[in-house]
Formats: sequence, C-alpha cells, structure tokens
Amino acid sequence: METTFKASFMLAVAAEIVLVAVLVFQVWRRERHGSTAPLVFTGDDALAGASLFGGAMTLTVVLSDGWGGMSTTDILLYAATFGIVTAGFAKFLRGADKGRPEYGRIAFLLPLGFGVLAGLSGV
Repeated sequence: METTFKASFMLAVAAEIVLVAVLVFQVWRRERHGSTAPLVFTGDDALAGASLFGGAMTLTVVLSDGWGGMSTTDILLYAATFGIVTAGFAKFLRGADKGRPEYGRIAFLLPLGFGVLAGLSGV
C-alpha cells in the first residue's frame, strides 16, 4: 500500500509542477497582454481538495495508528499537492464536456481516496 501511495504521489508532484507552470504563464500573459482566458485552476477548488485530502488522511491515521502515527508536516505537504492536482482535474472535467459542472465534482473523489490510502499506508 505504501508503494502504491508513493508512486501516485510522484505522479501528483509531476502534475502539480505542470499545473503551477501553466498557472504562472497564464498570470504573466494576463498581466502583460490583458488576456481574459480563465486560469488553469481556482483557489477555491485547491482549498477544497486539500481539505478533503487532509481530513481523510488525518481521520484514517488517528483511527488506525492513534495520535502517535500522525505527522503534521507530511499531511500538509500531501494535502497541498493533491489539492492543486484536484483543482486542475476538476477544471479539466468541467470544460471537457461543454461546461457541465457536475463532472467537476467527480474530481473531488480523488483526494478522499488518496487521503485514506495515505492514512492506511502510514507514510
């Protein structure tokens, strides 16, 4: 289980790097040229994804290992990474089928599942 989570976290970090690079480019283009294109993800989605991941991981760690098994810095790192990836994925799903917002909600299952996986694997 730990290997699965670590492999998925490496993929999430790669996706996060791409998303942040695209976001920086979009903000630069917006400031420089006055572009009105929507950003690659929103802060609200990133916070929601991070909260879902952090909550699921914290609850799972506390229930499986008790307070001693919890590492706050790990939870914050993983939550921030999966929050940004979830926000980008939600934005992609909303725009993929001509703007159907209910598809974007599917993306929020990602941090819940990975939060439980991280909590059970004890990373």
